[in-house]
Amino acid sequence: MFSRRPVGHVLITLAAVLGLLATGGLPAGAAPPGGRPDPFPSENWPLGTPTKPFAPAADAIKDLGSPISSLTIMEGAIGHTPDGRDVVYAVPAGENARLNVVDLHSRELIRTVPLPGAAGGWAIVVTPNGDVYLGTYANAHLYRYSPVTGAVTDLGQPIPGESQIYGLTTDQAGNVYAGTYPTAHAFKYDAGTGQVTDYGSLDPVQQYARSTVYDPDHNKLFVGVSTPNARLLRIDVATKAVEDITPPGTTAKDFIDLDYAGGKVFANASSRLVVVDAVTGEQIKYTDATTGQQVMDYPIAARGVSAAGPGGVYFTNNTLALTHYDLDTNTVGPVSPPRTLTRGASIGYGWVTENGVPVLYGLAGNYSGGTFRYNPADGTLAQWSSPFQYVPSPLMHELADPSTGKVFVNVYLNGTTGIYDPVTGKTATTTRQGQVEGWAWDGNGKMYVGIYPYGRLSLWDPTAPESPTNPKELFSLVDSDHQNRPVSVVPDGNHVYVGTTPAYGEYGGALTVYDVPTGTHTVYRNLVTDQTIASILPAGANVWAGSSIEGGQGTDPRATEAHLVKVDPATGQVLTDVVPVPGAASINELTTGPDGNIWGLADGIVFAADPSTGAVLRLLPVFSGATGSQDGALSWRDGYLYGVTGGRLFEVDSLSGHTTILHSRGLNRLTQTPDGTYYSLLRPDGYVNPTNLASYTPPTDGCAQSDLRPTVWTGNIDSHVQNRFLTYGCTLTDTLPSAKANWPSHAAYILAVDRKLRELEANGSVQKWEGVLIRVAAARSDVGS
Repeated sequence: MFSRRPVGHVLITLAAVLGLLATGGLPAGAAPPGGRPDPFPSENWPLGTPTKPFAPAADAIKDLGSPISSLTIMEGAIGHTPDGRDVVYAVPAGENARLNVVDLHSRELIRTVPLPGAAGGWAIVVTPNGDVYLGTYANAHLYRYSPVTGAVTDLGQPIPGESQIYGLTTDQAGNVYAGTYPTAHAFKYDAGTGQVTDYGSLDPVQQYARSTVYDPDHNKLFVGVSTPNARLLRIDVATKAVEDITPPGTTAKDFIDLDYAGGKVFANASSRLVVVDAVTGEQIKYTDATTGQQVMDYPIAARGVSAAGPGGVYFTNNTLALTHYDLDTNTVGPVSPPRTLTRGASIGYGWVTENGVPVLYGLAGNYSGGTFRYNPADGTLAQWSSPFQYVPSPLMHELADPSTGKVFVNVYLNGTTGIYDPVTGKTATTTRQGQVEGWAWDGNGKMYVGIYPYGRLSLWDPTAPESPTNPKELFSLVDSDHQNRPVSVVPDGNHVYVGTTPAYGEYGGALTVYDVPTGTHTVYRNLVTDQTIASILPAGANVWAGSSIEGGQGTDPRATEAHLVKVDPATGQVLTDVVPVPGAASINELTTGPDGNIWGLADGIVFAADPSTGAVLRLLPVFSGATGSQDGALSWRDGYLYGVTGGRLFEVDSLSGHTTILHSRGLNRLTQTPDGTYYSLLRPDGYVNPTNLASYTPPTDGCAQSDLRPTVWTGNIDSHVQNRFLTYGCTLTDTLPSAKANWPSHAAYILAVDRKLRELEANGSVQKWEGVLIRVAAARSDVGS
């Protein structure tokens, strides 16, 4: 029962204990709260009263401002000012976006005009009187810019509740038409009266009315409905009657753009040019000038085709060669002599007459302000970058460098990547990755990067120059397996585990296992039916994966709650399937705690689960509400679990289970540098997207490598008193005299424990009955023997 000790020491100790039982805080024979009147409690005793959380400072986070600026343009349009200038209009994506007006000939930025509340625009059109209409996101407002006054008018939200306007087109009277997301409406805005005609939601399932074009010859509006199955609809503007004229056998997922010329509708159908007769609705065969063969489609990489001009309509193909469709001969092929746009695909066009000759101007590429001038008469092509205004970038992801302490940041949509140096506060741009959904270090200074929209995993060495093999593409899932967002990337030994969302309009995410030595990968889809794989935690030979009820963008969830599954990565067999938090929409993050258990984040609830069975051991609410597959991060720091979810930065005391919200809004992602500082992406108040970097410095840890066992141990003896943090970073066990010290005798250790306990009892940190049990445990221990 007792360790072998000198009798005198044991008697002294027991006498002290009995004295405390008689006169201290715990009456003889009484039990501690929830316990039994046994001075040597069993392993099944409940823990003591939880400690109170430590209050956060009022200024918990530091706003570091925007780390990086960039340029992202979705579409441009060519117009003319009243003073005779030929100009190009575009809206660089960014908070409180601005319409940019650039002179095509002097190549100077004439003005920028704010579009209050807009974060960017997918749609722009110039009407016959020169006015410019803009359709924006995420507020789905329609704006009108007058070149005469230089002012913008916010025309409001044509279809209440929508978040995007797509595919603006105009008629002869200057009325404009467009589609919307997420309920796939089409509408007309009457420029004279301001009246909106809603043609209704055009599909009961698909959410995108992605493109429109007005047919001035027949007073019809064509609308492309997208994701997961492209549909082409024709609306009679006078009667509002809607016809489905989708070409039979269409396999495209979307009609990205529609244009009209010469009685034909030109459609970008998932990067293939499809031509439809505007009257009959039949798909038109045409001739590929290169092969001489009749074809039903042709590669296109462009925001549609230009208006008709000499030689027909123009666009860029999949090699960025300038290409034209001859309306007279129904022939398509590269221009002669061949010309290639070097700055990217064409994203807007307009004809300008110069010395009586029609010349085609346009924008090329989304990220550099690329502009071109092509003269069909002599075949000349000029290219340059227009001085559009770079703006603070909406941020997508961040990752700390464990060796340098610098923070990598990635830009939403644009894909620019920068390296923020906390010492200088400056950011240096580096290799553009594309839009990063998930990334992680490989342990050797290289980074695995998951890229949207390709479902791509790349290996990148940030210290080496950019080259055709750096970053090196390891695989892409968008075409083969219909996966487009690698939201979880987790290297583990000779494998990299990747969790993905399905592509637009699809259901069923995947767990992909990449084998590093062989360079092969295996895809396991629908491990949780119709759900995304949002988080991954390797566990020996198996893998735990957390799901999200999300399908691909443009879908409504079929599932109702997220699952935690244990998977055999060699076979894809699901070995265990549990629902740790009933009703939670997403398990956003998984990690291993200092207790060896699985700790996870399900919406706003932190849970702990048995690593063998998945059985839930603890549920610790942070906030109430659903989140998505990319809204959550967890990080351990010496017994405290830090996390971000629902815009909040929070801290969990893993011993007591108390949660503290350190910052209540606007945050996403979480990464920690070697000095212990946390970095997160910050959405300033009133903004749509995070544009800033923020830091949080936890309090100084007074006891590194804390003893985090749930109960207080004195050497080899468990006191069964709840261990907890008494000050930040220091547990009750840490605060007591160390059992590992070189004690001259067992009695010296016991007396030191007693002295410290008297101090802790006096200041209220330890209750009398807890002190009794710790003293007994110290007496029974073999410390100092």
